[in-house]
Amino acid sequence: MIKLYIDWISQPSRAVKAVLDILKVPHEVKALKIQFDEHKSPEFTSIHPLQQLPLLQDGDFTVAESHNIMRYIIKQRNISTNLYPLTDIRQQTRIDQYLDYHHTNTRRCLHLYHSVLISPIKGEKVIPEVLEKEKQDVAKVFQYFENNWLKGRNYICGDQATLADISACCEMMQLDLIKFDFQKYPITNAWLNRVIRIPEVYQAHHVAFKIIKKQNPSSQFLK
Repeated sequence: MIKLYIDWISQPSRAVKAVLDILKVPHEVKALKIQFDEHKSPEFTSIHPLQQLPLLQDGDFTVAESHNIMRYIIKQRNISTNLYPLTDIRQQTRIDQYLDYHHTNTRRCLHLYHSVLISPIKGEKVIPEVLEKEKQDVAKVFQYFENNWLKGRNYICGDQATLADISACCEMMQLDLIKFDFQKYPITNAWLNRVIRIPEVYQAHHVAFKIIKKQNPSSQFLK
């Protein structure tokens, strides 16, 4: 059986877990906690020297990088799905275009989350100018979603959710831990509510929601 190594607080980990559940691919979850350096253990390092999560083991074959894992599962098992349609090269290209954009744009949400919540916990100094730049970077991402990715569409690549939406949703949801004002961006906020309500996506956030209940009990996403 496939083994999936994840940290439930890791945005890419949650995205991969949600996709495997949506596709009903049997797998065993191996949960590690990055905050306790469990991903740096000799056992895991022997599997993946880069010590990064998520990671998938399919027999004797190891697959790293969340977007790569998602596509691998669909292609390797020849799964027919709107998440990444194997017979529609143009839709694949649209999805891949967003997934490439994600790494250097939407992923900036992580920097702001870290500065606001994690750095104070670790006793790390937060430079005001850097924090302000991170806020501006995230604002630009949300503005681009409002004006481009979601303009005239229900989802990033059309009328149905794809790998792009799941990856983006899991990334942005991290900001709910720092009480980010999603409602400043109504189009993106409505889209986010659609994606997070996909049962498998919501379930993948079950650990994150426990923290959100403490950090942000008035969150619009809590049931």
